[in-house]
Amino acid sequence: MPLATRCALCGKKYEIAEDNPAYQKLVAKPSSTYICDMCKNRVRFESEDQQKPKKPM
Repeated sequence: MPLATRCALCGKKYEIAEDNPAYQKLVAKPSSTYICDMCKNRVRFESEDQQKPKKPM
């Protein structure tokens, strides 16, 4: 039975399947936040980009 949830960053609605690792977390604690894979990757990319040394101009 899929679980309907909303991404905390982009606000899109998602149907989480039982095989998704976030499913068990959301079932155990419904108040926990869900972040979709696209937002996770975007945040990871932006944080890695910020940590790179800046090129001199």
